[in-house]
Amino acid sequence: MRMSLLFVAAIMTGCASSGSKMDQAKVEAIQPGGTTYNDMVRDFGSPLSQAFNQDGLLTAQWFYFYTAAFGMNQEQQHLTVLFNKDKTVKDVVSSASGGNGVRLGR
Repeated sequence: MRMSLLFVAAIMTGCASSGSKMDQAKVEAIQPGGTTYNDMVRDFGSPLSQAFNQDGLLTAQWFYFYTAAFGMNQEQQHLTVLFNKDKTVKDVVSSASGGNGVRLGR
C-alpha cells in the first residue's frame, strides 16, 4: 500500500521520496560491539521501524527511497541493524540501488 501511494505521489508531483538519504561512509563506519543505538539515531535519524525478536534483541530499520517523474531516476537504500541487549550493534545488513528506471518514449 505504501509503495502505491508513493507511486501516485510521484506521478502527481513529479517526484517522491521517503526517509533520509544515508551517507555511505557512515554506513561503512558502523562497528559491531562499538556503535550504539544512540549513535545510529544521531547519524541516520529515528528508525522507520523497530521490533524485538524472540531473544529480546532490538532490530531497527532505516529506509530511503527516491523516484523522479515517470520513474526516470530511482534510488533506494535499506539498513537493518540488530542490537545487543546493551544497545550496541550486533549485526548490520545494508543495501543500496540506484540508476535509471523505466523511461517512457524514446
